Amino acid sequence: MTKISPPSELTNDLAPSGSAGHRQQERQAIMVIAAVQFVNIVDFMMVMPLGPDFAKALGIRISHMGVLAGSYTMAAALSGFLGSFFLDRIGRRKALVMAVVGLAIGTAAGAFAMDFRSLLWARVLAGIFGGPATAIGFAIIGDIVPQERRGAALGKIMMGFSAASIFGVPAGLEVARIGGWNAPFIMVGSMAAVVAWWAHVKLPPLKTNLNRMKFGVSGGAFKSLLTQRTVLISYACLFCVMMGGFLIFPNIAGFVQINQHFPREEMGRLYFIGGICSLIIMGTCGKLVDKFGSLPWFSLGSCGFLGTLYYGMYQSPPALNAYSLFIGFMIFGTLRNISMQTLTSKVPRPSERAGFMSLQSAVQHTAMSAGAISSARLLSSSPTGELIGIESVVICSGILVLLALGLVIVLDRAVCKSAH
Repeated sequence: MTKISPPSELTNDLAPSGSAGHRQQERQAIMVIAAVQFVNIVDFMMVMPLGPDFAKALGIRISHMGVLAGSYTMAAALSGFLGSFFLDRIGRRKALVMAVVGLAIGTAAGAFAMDFRSLLWARVLAGIFGGPATAIGFAIIGDIVPQERRGAALGKIMMGFSAASIFGVPAGLEVARIGGWNAPFIMVGSMAAVVAWWAHVKLPPLKTNLNRMKFGVSGGAFKSLLTQRTVLISYACLFCVMMGGFLIFPNIAGFVQINQHFPREEMGRLYFIGGICSLIIMGTCGKLVDKFGSLPWFSLGSCGFLGTLYYGMYQSPPALNAYSLFIGFMIFGTLRNISMQTLTSKVPRPSERAGFMSLQSAVQHTAMSAGAISSARLLSSSPTGELIGIESVVICSGILVLLALGLVIVLDRAVCKSAH
């Protein structure tokens, strides 16, 4: 017979749900996880707009930027998969701090790269810790924030993506312009170390998942995740969303700078404006998803994403300029990501949450790696440096957008059915 522990045993490190103390813990957790997300996203995103700088300094072909992005995500996928076996057996705070410290070390190592290979291995090291950091952060939110407020909480955390575009990436581009291509790695590594310290100070021990496993509140284990239909559907949906996006994202900077002749000195402004637009959307998207559900907003985001692909990259000459292209991807990508993350957060049982999120991180980063590396295989460089084959990349991305939409429809129905 399954033993059920008293509520006090299950929540010994959290204030009672609904109390003023619990709300305070929610706010602190959201701020800390948003900071983790910010540093993690800046660490990952800065490689893409700095691609032309790396290419010049280290002799890397611009069409190989997808390999650098893919190495990070493949490492994150592997560590996410391995983490799904044991992260639910470690206190959430301890696991998060360890992951962010490792991210700080791996990021700083990139500053000492001497060629493509050494930079590649530095990105692998950063990815090993960056993937689990995100998964643990989302698991903490799932533990602390009730379902009825989770969409708004995830919307705030995912503002880290917009903040990275508004502040982090432009700052990294400016730091690289002044101090050299390797200076941003030192900057972001130092930021990650500060965030790790902040997480240790501000978060409670967060060991409720250990209590659930000890007292058998939910007997779910790693193997049970792979036998649950909704889990598999959610992973398939995530794979399509992320692979479709990362066929495109690593190549935007090269496309607008080289194919569209966008000035290098305005790249910071491009990311700043795109991030502002995304931030505006995030301010309301989470609340709208909580009120109306994920499906309508994911559908709107998918349609907008397809339109941006067609008019911004497939048409020749493109109907959208660099600013419209980037803003479109930021806004519609945000709609898709918040609505999908809110929907998938309702899939796992509480005692499986970190394992689910870690395995989800593995799927996510595998898809990102597959997209980035596939784009590198599909693309080539002309004698003048322009990207050739972008139309093929756009077609593959569009197909995956449509597949993801179909899977979200199925997943939404399954989640609603299980809730009743």
